[in-house]
Amino acid sequence: MRHQRITWVGVAAICLATCLSGCLIDEDQPDLAGQDVRLTIIHTADIHSRLFPYNMVPNTFDQAYGLLPVNAPFGGIARISTMVKRIRVSSERSIWLDSGDAWEGAAIFNEFKGEAEIRALSLAGMEGEVLGNHEFDLGTPQLVKELNAWSQFPHLVADYAWEDPVDPTTGMSLQDLTTPFQMYDVDGLKIGVIGLGNEDTLLSSYMGNTTLGFRPIDPGTALQQYVALIRPMCDLVVVLSHLGLDDDEGLSSSEVDDPNASLPNQNVDLILGGHLHIVTNPPKLLPADDGSTYCQNNDCETLLVHSGAFAKYVGRLDLVVHVSDNGDNSDPEHRSRITSYAYVNQPVDSTIPDDPTMANFMWPYSVQLNQDIDLNGVFSYVDPPGTATIDRNDASGGDSQLGNLVARAMQLQQGVDAQFAFTNSLGIRADFNRGPLTNEQMFNVFPFENTIVVIYMSGQEVKDTLDFVAQESSLRGCRSQLQQAGITWDMVCRDDPTGPSPCTSIDPGSPDTVCHVDTDCPSGDRCDVTAGDATINKCVTRACAQNVYIGDSCRPKDPNTGLIQSDSPVDPTTTSCTPLSLDGLYRVAVNNYIAAGGSGFIVLQRNTSQQDTGVSLRDSLTVFLRQQPAMCDGVSTSSILDFTDTETSKVCKATGSDPQNGPSTDCPSHMCVSGMCAQGTVQQLWGNVSCLDEKIEAHDGRIRPVFQ
Repeated sequence: MRHQRITWVGVAAICLATCLSGCLIDEDQPDLAGQDVRLTIIHTADIHSRLFPYNMVPNTFDQAYGLLPVNAPFGGIARISTMVKRIRVSSERSIWLDSGDAWEGAAIFNEFKGEAEIRALSLAGMEGEVLGNHEFDLGTPQLVKELNAWSQFPHLVADYAWEDPVDPTTGMSLQDLTTPFQMYDVDGLKIGVIGLGNEDTLLSSYMGNTTLGFRPIDPGTALQQYVALIRPMCDLVVVLSHLGLDDDEGLSSSEVDDPNASLPNQNVDLILGGHLHIVTNPPKLLPADDGSTYCQNNDCETLLVHSGAFAKYVGRLDLVVHVSDNGDNSDPEHRSRITSYAYVNQPVDSTIPDDPTMANFMWPYSVQLNQDIDLNGVFSYVDPPGTATIDRNDASGGDSQLGNLVARAMQLQQGVDAQFAFTNSLGIRADFNRGPLTNEQMFNVFPFENTIVVIYMSGQEVKDTLDFVAQESSLRGCRSQLQQAGITWDMVCRDDPTGPSPCTSIDPGSPDTVCHVDTDCPSGDRCDVTAGDATINKCVTRACAQNVYIGDSCRPKDPNTGLIQSDSPVDPTTTSCTPLSLDGLYRVAVNNYIAAGGSGFIVLQRNTSQQDTGVSLRDSLTVFLRQQPAMCDGVSTSSILDFTDTETSKVCKATGSDPQNGPSTDCPSHMCVSGMCAQGTVQQLWGNVSCLDEKIEAHDGRIRPVFQ
């Protein structure tokens, strides 16, 4: 297979390449005019440093896509390398593109700061990646250092205007190491790939007091400019996006009010997306009528594909491209177009063998990582009855058990002793699966090196922060963007302005907007004279925090079960909790990411009382979990059998004198314990470790979603 890449960057270079393209290609190219040409696009996204296989419990959606528990562990770059090589052998033309966030998410990133990811992906043959927001997690200088030292593939982003200074140690800046687009020649088929990075990188990346080194450009505007530039030269225009699904769909006419407006995705054949960790299978089809006669007689659509995250899948998209009959791709009547496609999302699991070359390359990283961090060390056991996990998300949309655990550990950390604690939901990246809890799993749950910050907040600042959380959560299906301990409140995601307790917080998105009718206010918010003075109306948000109380177990208990009624309002006549005082002063534990304004927590960023303890959330939770009893649901770990191994849970009969316990032919590599194949009890296997059940910091309505 011939696979050749040609790079043209900038308008001047494009013009020069047009004149000299015959000189840039060092071999004869096939004449594809008027032919149907097959192309395979290999797509990955949001790998998040899962370079080694890891254990997880696939959810319903994962299993529907073929990620089965019996085939654990999942992920790993050596397996991905095998899959890429197999696809290339089966396809005459192929190209591997990635939608960003290859960094951050496992201990290898914390240890090697991005080096392993860039080197491994280069060796595996990746041919292009859009910069994701987590590529900036250690700062622009670190990103420049690793890209300059190791990267052998282009990094694309068209919607950032670079302002980062030259790194004195490398003589490079990101402007030198990135490009808005890349031109590829795949055995005569010309492919133009444009990168779009997400704008919320500015809020979701934490870099202390430094700058990210760029200004965002409207992605729709940037896309239209570069499509106009490269469309005449391309048989296929591809957008490599880290915007997220909603913004990817927002490039289409379905999201444009004016049907005569020029559409950002006009003349775009394919969008390969990431950022939100979802799978679109089958791919989505976005309207993309370019006004041509061709589109009057055919369905003109842009293909949209998302291939999941955490190295769980490799997407394979097989296309048939009908190449322009006259080579004029600037003419919509004659340009090349995708005429058919087939998409398969292939699981990366234990059925895929390691690529020996990649496995050998990764071995030194594995050795050093395990020397520096005891990844397999077990310090607790997870045994929630009736479920396989302690979840980071709750079905109610409010607080979750894992979120409560994290926040409680922050609150009670020695030297912190806060009245309550806040942490952002998205900072908790995985569930606790049933079985032994290892240090490696803690890195998977907490990939970020976030620390606990003590901050003194007025009651009004607390209320403003919770109002912001309600507003953000209301845009995400009323799923809380905050986890907490020591405080309880109602998250009103949609109020009734005619009801007894409507929201009264002025919309922070338009604090100075003078309105006359509700239609003057953005996002469906209302125009309310009570929010301003007697003569000026202000836009009032429809989502807010109400009934805020300080303390624990604030909601009433069921008299029959003694359990907290998480969906009941706080009864001020019986609760032991204290209402939030707007004039009060509170000692609060938060993580340093939101303390610096990450994810839009501007109220926290403005507070000047912050004291960073330097204690990581990961370490704090580890200490808290070690302090829990060696007992789950009243049963000691000396009696709890471990059935998490794939060979366990079989009924057995021992061959010795005790038919219930001992060696058994039913358990080739385990013992027969109490008539079941098991490795042994938790205590036998890992000592006197603590045990986590569903009762420790259970979901108890600390955050109660409300629709009035």
